[in-house]
Amino acid sequence: MAARQILTERWKGPTYSRVNPVTPTVATTATRVFRNHPDRVMLLAINLSSYDGYIGFDTEVSSTKGILVPASGGFFELLLEEDGELVTQEVYAISPGGSATWYFVEVLRK
Repeated sequence: MAARQILTERWKGPTYSRVNPVTPTVATTATRVFRNHPDRVMLLAINLSSYDGYIGFDTEVSSTKGILVPASGGFFELLLEEDGELVTQEVYAISPGGSATWYFVEVLRK
């Protein structure tokens, strides 16, 4: 069975992926890195910078109110089956140490 067919059955319809759907730069203030999308089934954020970063679900994300995404390849992933509605929410990130390059991918149902 082809991967496309398996994914179509798993997520009840065809899907497509988008790389860096928003700016790949995370600032020292809260940066929206994923917009709210009700048809998102997976998202992935990879911190490519030399600064630790943090992810959260509102503009108050910080080093004390966020999920740590370590520097140099640390990642954060949400998957519909495991994380429920969180995968559809807006996601914000912050890089307190300085402006940072991240890599973002999302998978959405068509």
